[in-house]
Amino acid sequence: MEKTIFFLVRLPKISITIFFLCCVLAAIIYPGSQKEIIGYKSNIYSFTHNFLSELGSLKTNTDEKNPLIIQEDNTPSMILFNGSLILIGITLMLFYIHFKKVFTLIEDSRKAKLFANISMPVGLLAGFFYAGVGFVPHDLHFPTHGFFANYAFLTLFFLCILHSITVYNSNFISNNYVIGYVSFCIILFIYLRIIFFGPQIGPGKIYSEEDLMLQVISQKSIVITFMAAFLHQVYGFNKILKIKKLNKIDE
Repeated sequence: MEKTIFFLVRLPKISITIFFLCCVLAAIIYPGSQKEIIGYKSNIYSFTHNFLSELGSLKTNTDEKNPLIIQEDNTPSMILFNGSLILIGITLMLFYIHFKKVFTLIEDSRKAKLFANISMPVGLLAGFFYAGVGFVPHDLHFPTHGFFANYAFLTLFFLCILHSITVYNSNFISNNYVIGYVSFCIILFIYLRIIFFGPQIGPGKIYSEEDLMLQVISQKSIVITFMAAFLHQVYGFNKILKIKKLNKIDE
């Protein structure tokens, strides 16, 4: 029981806190960037003009072809962002390993156990993709980085559906947690349309400032929304596991 509580409740809280703090610190020390195609230049990190992945780049401005644009070292920000993102990926994998186990532990319905079992490998894959984003900075190998990033969110979409179905079939967890994750699924679906069918941003691509801002703001919005939705699920598991723990003590 204690092990399950750690991986389903405590570790996610710790990891999300570390990720948030590392992102803020990485943004503060980020050297700034320049995007010649839209005439943008700044010596600080921009919430509207810089992707999160730029915090994890080895150097700044590596997408720019103009040799006069300086590429500054970004090692401190890169370590903070990529390290915390890898932690999130590992946490996600460990969460869904124990997500599978918890429904057996609380002696839940057959359907809940079935969908929890199906969710587990999808959760492992999503966690692997998120960790992969951190392991492969976008200026190290952009196609691989883009693959990990795009399919991390795509896999997450299917994972959230399976997660929601599992909780819906639970005899112990409130359907309020289903509503929260289904709402996130809808928002995530909209974001997937933006990243796969919206304006493409990257080396050699032609885009406007509005195109860039759409992708950048959408990315940050979905990350913040996911963290909130995930913590909501963590709260639900914390509640039910505490009840089960107290019942076992009483027995």
